Amino acid sequence: MFSGFVLVLWGMRREAVRRKKDGAAKQLPYPRLDLNDPRHRKRFAYGIVSGGVLLLVFAWVGYNGYLFTGSVTFCGKICHGVMKPEYTAYTHSPHARVPCVDCHVGSGASWFVQSKISGSRQVIATVFDTYDRPIKTPIAHLRPARETCEHCHWPEKFFGAALKQIPHYRYDEQNTPEQISLLLRTGGGNPARGSSAGIHWHMVMANKVTFAASDDKRQVIPWFKVEGIDGTERVYKANNTDLTDEQIAALPKRTMDCMDCHNRPSHAYPPPEGSVDHAMAVNEMPDDLPWIKQVAVDAVSTPYGTTEEARAGIRASIEGFYREKYPQLLETRKPDIDRAIAACQAIFDRSVFPEMKVNWTTYPNNIGHRHWPGCFRCHDDRHVANDGKRLSTSCTLCHTMPQRGARVPLGDVMPASDVDWHPWDMPSKTVAVEGHDRLLCHDCHAAGFRPRKTCVSCHK
Repeated sequence: MFSGFVLVLWGMRREAVRRKKDGAAKQLPYPRLDLNDPRHRKRFAYGIVSGGVLLLVFAWVGYNGYLFTGSVTFCGKICHGVMKPEYTAYTHSPHARVPCVDCHVGSGASWFVQSKISGSRQVIATVFDTYDRPIKTPIAHLRPARETCEHCHWPEKFFGAALKQIPHYRYDEQNTPEQISLLLRTGGGNPARGSSAGIHWHMVMANKVTFAASDDKRQVIPWFKVEGIDGTERVYKANNTDLTDEQIAALPKRTMDCMDCHNRPSHAYPPPEGSVDHAMAVNEMPDDLPWIKQVAVDAVSTPYGTTEEARAGIRASIEGFYREKYPQLLETRKPDIDRAIAACQAIFDRSVFPEMKVNWTTYPNNIGHRHWPGCFRCHDDRHVANDGKRLSTSCTLCHTMPQRGARVPLGDVMPASDVDWHPWDMPSKTVAVEGHDRLLCHDCHAAGFRPRKTCVSCHK
């Protein structure tokens, strides 16, 4: 409508210039409207009615167009085909019923305008095929969590502790089923109304954590400052950083919020090991096929050039293993092997997108510390305060010591066990080699690979 109005004005101006050049009348005569003339009255009535109808139609189209551009369908399917990895992860996330714009835009006209300006740049990149592969996370341009996440999540609520039961199958012929159980000390709360300990201590309004990251993904944090409820300040600096005090001072400072830990709440790409464990636990994949845990993880972890190549490669890998090692089983249990193959292909489709160069190693996930540094970005026993205090790596700061044992029904308390929760002796217990006493979980459990158990796993 606006473009048409501009076109009318441009046409009027052009006609006026033409008339002036031809020596015609300097000014165009105004249109005459005489309501005493029946013809004029009739045309005027038609104009009013048709104009009103057009106004309603354009208003309806404009409003619904505005709603559609903020819909999940538009963001995930219509115009954002390049966002297939993000959309796929979103549909499997706990936020699958939360519209994209609620987090990426939020309320208010200013952020809406900013999003459309940014979207225009992305449309151009899509049209000319110049967009990044993989898509970069807009970590520097996200709206503050207090303006989005906290519309639903209340940081002052005390959550207490949460039982976590993690199914696990060993890499042996029997796929020995186990369960790792622990209590997460979620905590949180308001000091004025009771406890404010636990993991969500970081989000208690009276506490303030300011940090500086030396990389754009915020995985390396050489400096941070903690301001406590009582007004005290403690500044921590990593004792293994190569940065000088002047370089650290020049780094941008950020106040910690929800997104610094929950950085992939809707777009996570789980590594194959945990995905295979889950598939076996819920019977999507038979757990009594010999070596299926190891075979499945290796098949999904293999690099593939395209999705079609991956689906064929996964089938060839699993069928080839049983054809070579258990040929009779391949004949007698072909349906079960096919079910395992289908489950592996689904795991791949959920987390790997070769065309966009995305997999479980692409984006750091800061929840926990198994596959990525996560908590250990600060809690690594290498950050020392100005008063000499170290920020501990103690497991029990955020959860109870894990217990490993047989599978038990959901919610049942696992019987006490004196079995070491770690399936095999960790290097810090058995290897007296310099630099190995402070190995962190993600050093061995790198996202997407089987755990490293031998020296040659790292030192090749």
